[in-house]
Amino acid sequence: MAPRDDSLYYEKRGKKLVSTVGLHYYTNREQYMISGNEWLKGKRCDDDLGGLWRIHDRVYDLGSFIRKHPGGPEWIQMTKGTDITEAFEAHHIKGVAEQLLSRYFVKEATTPRISPFKFNDKGFYRTLKRRIAEELPHVPKYVAQQSKLLADIIMSTYLLLFIIAASCENYYIGILAGYFLTLTVNISHNFIHQKDNFRMYYLDLSMMSSREFRVSHVLSHHLFPNTIHDLEISMYEPILYIMPQTKSFLEKSLSWLYALLLFPTLSIKAYFSTLIQERKIDIRTFIPWIPLLLTLIIARSEFLETIKMFFWIISWGSLTFHLIGKTAAHHHPEIFHDGDAARPSEELDFGVHQLDAVSDRPNIRGSLILVLTNFGDHALHHLFPTLDHSILDYLYPTFLKTCIDFGVEWKLHSSGELLGGAVKHLVREPRTTPPQSLKRKTL
Repeated sequence: MAPRDDSLYYEKRGKKLVSTVGLHYYTNREQYMISGNEWLKGKRCDDDLGGLWRIHDRVYDLGSFIRKHPGGPEWIQMTKGTDITEAFEAHHIKGVAEQLLSRYFVKEATTPRISPFKFNDKGFYRTLKRRIAEELPHVPKYVAQQSKLLADIIMSTYLLLFIIAASCENYYIGILAGYFLTLTVNISHNFIHQKDNFRMYYLDLSMMSSREFRVSHVLSHHLFPNTIHDLEISMYEPILYIMPQTKSFLEKSLSWLYALLLFPTLSIKAYFSTLIQERKIDIRTFIPWIPLLLTLIIARSEFLETIKMFFWIISWGSLTFHLIGKTAAHHHPEIFHDGDAARPSEELDFGVHQLDAVSDRPNIRGSLILVLTNFGDHALHHLFPTLDHSILDYLYPTFLKTCIDFGVEWKLHSSGELLGGAVKHLVREPRTTPPQSLKRKTL
């Protein structure tokens, strides 16, 4: 499919939104408050694979593999008709999946990939992946159980606080319940990246859809962070423009006020939008209402008051979730965003771009509960998203050695610096200097 003429779009909207990394402006990108389902439709249209799956320069028919996929059928079903190169590389570390692909091979691709990101065998990401694969057998097996236990405790605390707040009609306790709902959603993020499991549904308690999150966060944001293909940036437009671009004085000065007014409603909006657009009722449809039903059954609370408390808690949870998410790792004047001067195309290694688009917080390191509930160890998580967060702390020596070997910068900012930096980022102009490689060690 021929690239679109994007100049018409920029002239029409009056925004200078250009992909400096070389991504095409994808179909449906101009939609306001775009959903994950629309993002997938746009990707299918642009990748133009006729119901097949592309990995690098080969095309496969994975239809018969959907039910056999160890990670669960949803991943393969959702990505039908798209180029899944980035997802395949990031989600498979040990090399087992590559051995299975030959069974499903259909043909060689006849067009170049739309994505500019490289996976050279001797490049940074592939080298790091091999080293991490060698390190994983030495990680203690019990550590992942800690994440599961913490997730269950925090989710149970949220349910208890909800019942107490609703039965006592105490809106202060409701605010606390909203905060624990945020912690529940944040910790469920660890499990949404993994193979199908019941803890991924903890996110649905917020009224956001875990399926939608797998698209907007896992398939879009994680694979194309801080680019025009990152749905977690475009989904806020036109109320909040996160990309560095031409903005009016009003947009620059009042962006965060817009955000604070928008964030409390996003979870509620996500629930009804998903229900209307997909027209599908499944287990995810009913999960958000479990706390309300428990309260009505156990505490015999008044229905109308319980409904009011339900939306009060959801709104506070939505506000704190989006505030933490938007200031945790990706938005700071020193972090690359599409529109800034980019690296030369030959340097666009997938792993290098991930590190260009993320910053870690040293004050979050070392505490599993802080890491799980505040999106910690974010660089390693972006590089290897399917690994449980409890494992990541064991991988730093290998990660840092590889960064030194390849001269790749690992950015660090405190939580306060990222919070203030997120506000400064909204008013900045595109940077004219590309990310710099450090002095590379001779291998």
